[in-house]
Amino acid sequence: MRYEIKENYKPESRYAREGKLTLVQTTFSEFVEMSNREDVEHGEWGSDCRETGSFYGNIGSYEEMYNACYNGMGVKKMLKARADLGALLNHEVEEPRKAVVGEALNVGAYCNGNPFHYYKDADEFAKPRVHIVYSTNAVAGVSATQFTRHGGAICALVDQLAQQVDVKISLYISNEGVFRGNGCQVVTIKDYEDVVDVPRVSATAHPSFFRRIGFTWFENAGKLIHESVGSGYGGSRTGYQRSKYIISDDDFRDWVGMSNDEMVVDFPAPDETQFKNNDDTARWLKTAISTIENGVQSNENIVKLFGLC
Repeated sequence: MRYEIKENYKPESRYAREGKLTLVQTTFSEFVEMSNREDVEHGEWGSDCRETGSFYGNIGSYEEMYNACYNGMGVKKMLKARADLGALLNHEVEEPRKAVVGEALNVGAYCNGNPFHYYKDADEFAKPRVHIVYSTNAVAGVSATQFTRHGGAICALVDQLAQQVDVKISLYISNEGVFRGNGCQVVTIKDYEDVVDVPRVSATAHPSFFRRIGFTWFENAGKLIHESVGSGYGGSRTGYQRSKYIISDDDFRDWVGMSNDEMVVDFPAPDETQFKNNDDTARWLKTAISTIENGVQSNENIVKLFGLC
């Protein structure tokens, strides 16, 4: 886990207040396991509230959500959503584009038209690298099926892009009024060399993950991050509001760990209208795939998938 606290930080919007911005970056295991430390307390009206419904999802306690992070909760539904969206896409995968990434040019491969004509090491050519960062902030009133479809869309997008690019996946939580200021937490879900862990995506693409695991971090920030950081739940700022009120695009790219040879894809939260049914999600995914392909071709360093429908 690493963190950084920026004092007197001013987001992009002229209406945003200048103040403290706390940045946190963890692996999935760190994010979950640190929330379960012995010295951590779980609020009875927060992370451990014995209540279900659209706000908390159908998981009624912190302990139940913690266990769900490892027991494959919702995997069958997630796999079905992934398969259904993949069938609707019928996306014709293009030949991988020529990639100017890697350490050294392989002249013979380039002359032969091999799209992977830059070395990563002695016997491997490099593909373009795309880092998909998805918002997992839960929003009251978003249905469980919409959350599941959101996670299925992430998996389906990776399936469609896998032949053309190497993909890394992270989630982020961006909130106003937390940690005695604002906060942006980034959690690595899949690194470039890993396969997609569907159970892990399934756990994070559930409203209870944010309400139970995420809320625990808000409640115990002084213990988990730094003693100068206070507790409080604040309010979600997703989509365009993330750069306006929490953290600028440039600083966001830096914090998610963008290297010179990768493009960051900012994937929207599950409350957007395209995740309400499979047909709308599939149409949106087709547009998203084209947007990403164009971004790779034009060497963009960040692509936002908001407002594409």
